[in-house]
Amino acid sequence: MAGFVGSTEGGMINGLLPAISDDMGVTMGQAGQVVLFASLAYAIGTPVISTLVGSIGRRRVLAGAELTFAVCALLVALSPVFGWLLGSRVLLSMGAGMVTATALATAAAISPPEQRGRAIAVIAMGQSLAVLTGVPVATWIANHLDWRLDYFLLAGMAGLAATALYFGIPRGILGDQQTMRERVSVLRNPGIVVALLTTLLFYVAAYPPIVYVGATIDASGIGRELLPYVLLANGIGAVAASRTAGRMADAFGAPRAVALAVIAQIAALLVYGAVMLAPMPLRFPLLFLSMAMIGYVGWGYWIAHASLIAHLAPTSVPLAISLDLTALNIGVAIAAAIGGVIVDGVGPVALVLVSVPLAVLALVPALWRPRVTAR
Repeated sequence: MAGFVGSTEGGMINGLLPAISDDMGVTMGQAGQVVLFASLAYAIGTPVISTLVGSIGRRRVLAGAELTFAVCALLVALSPVFGWLLGSRVLLSMGAGMVTATALATAAAISPPEQRGRAIAVIAMGQSLAVLTGVPVATWIANHLDWRLDYFLLAGMAGLAATALYFGIPRGILGDQQTMRERVSVLRNPGIVVALLTTLLFYVAAYPPIVYVGATIDASGIGRELLPYVLLANGIGAVAASRTAGRMADAFGAPRAVALAVIAQIAALLVYGAVMLAPMPLRFPLLFLSMAMIGYVGWGYWIAHASLIAHLAPTSVPLAISLDLTALNIGVAIAAAIGGVIVDGVGPVALVLVSVPLAVLALVPALWRPRVTAR
């Protein structure tokens, strides 16, 4: 339930931006700041908090982080002004980051190397089910009822999840007690910096179309009532990746799977860019297809890359994956900032003109890293 709640909130915010923009009286680009600053808080706050609570049992960390999520979701639902909403979601993202980082790192650390991809995929499967079901439903609620209702519902579910985590996880499971300096030292492992750079560039390229898909819906004349179905397509791709990407990474090798994901992302972004140029009857099918492709490629990349990161830092798997999450969320923050400027200044039609070159740029470290790994 914790994974479902966290992934639902993280995915639905993109579909809620139009409603938040209208309700709070801000532009679409300004509404995107809730993605920008929350992603930065996730990226920076998660490793810092992980260091501070390293000596605390995982049961208390996970339950406390999920309870923080529940309280902050309630604060978001009650937001009277945009600044209140922004601050509440920043705190919420820190709680979500602690839950995700702890779960992923534990799954990778306790798995044998030849099954690591599948173990990570088990965690990703729970999260991707939220993208498939929770996100479209939440977007429908926002469009037909009230976007605040989504956060009231998430607060209740997160409260139940926190209770279950506290009473369901065994006592005595301690976390990583290394200092921040020791954590950062994993960057000296050969190939790690290049791998993190690939993640950063990959998600900077991938997320402008995802964050501002609502703006694309409005500009293309498709209609907001179809936005839940567009996000459903993204969820279908995510679930498909969760069922196949782990086995592909194990069978063909994580480096090759990562490079193929970057190439596939370029193709998906080109399909997305064709939406605004296509005749009206083809716009929704193309947007549906491109979002399904982006969902599959994005989740497939993460599963393969987490497996690769674990291979590059076998004695520091939790630390390495937390740094990969940091790179991911910094990429999302940059994407939200760049995309907001483009949407307000030029229009969503120009999003792909930035995303495609960045995706091509990500291919450079993605192709270079396998040779480093081989040595």
